[in-house]
Amino acid sequence: MISNELRNGNFTSSQIYRLMGTKIPCETYIQEKRFEKRLGRACDVSSYSQAMAWGELVEKRVFDLIENDYELCSQETLQHPEIKGWSGSPDCINKKLDIVADIKCYYPKNFCNYADVLNFCSLGIFESEFPKEYWQLVSNSCILGTKYAEAILYLPYVSELPIIADMAANWEDLSTQWRYKFIADAFLNDNIDALPYQIEGGYYSNLIRFVFEVPIEDKQALTEQVKKAIELL
Repeated sequence: MISNELRNGNFTSSQIYRLMGTKIPCETYIQEKRFEKRLGRACDVSSYSQAMAWGELVEKRVFDLIENDYELCSQETLQHPEIKGWSGSPDCINKKLDIVADIKCYYPKNFCNYADVLNFCSLGIFESEFPKEYWQLVSNSCILGTKYAEAILYLPYVSELPIIADMAANWEDLSTQWRYKFIADAFLNDNIDALPYQIEGGYYSNLIRFVFEVPIEDKQALTEQVKKAIELL
């Protein structure tokens, strides 16, 4: 389970890009973390959207499709080994290949935008067009000390929807099964257009992957920025 103790008041990989942007987003992020330390809790009140539920469920499907060398660790928050106040929850790690990976299961429009960037295989374009996703990977690479990072993107083919609907209907944790009911219901009621999917044989693969060596200079720049931000809390 993701630990709020290691997230509240800490700079986390999922939002770390805000430290690497312009002055106002950076200062706002630092202020939020300052407030969390004072409150002893997150500033935002927990909420749950269908897009979040879809991503959480389908992440398990992605893990079934990738190699066995990958270990799923998305429910665990990890702290930087040397810098207290810096944490992240990477989706999976391949210790054999020294890769940390993050899985995105976006809805169709965002999928296409992200897929086009990943397929271009350019770090400069990746950082420019998707700074949140890029710096999340850099941050998790710093926390785990990996040489490589991997962006994984998934949008199922329509033929995979029965598998995903079955996963939703048979979610093991009964306390959270309600989150995924809309997926099973959409499939059972023949309303699959309410779900994200694509047709086989089209422009995109269902699974898109981009592995890259994380630039040392970006690791160093992020580390220095996090240290400075922590000093301001």
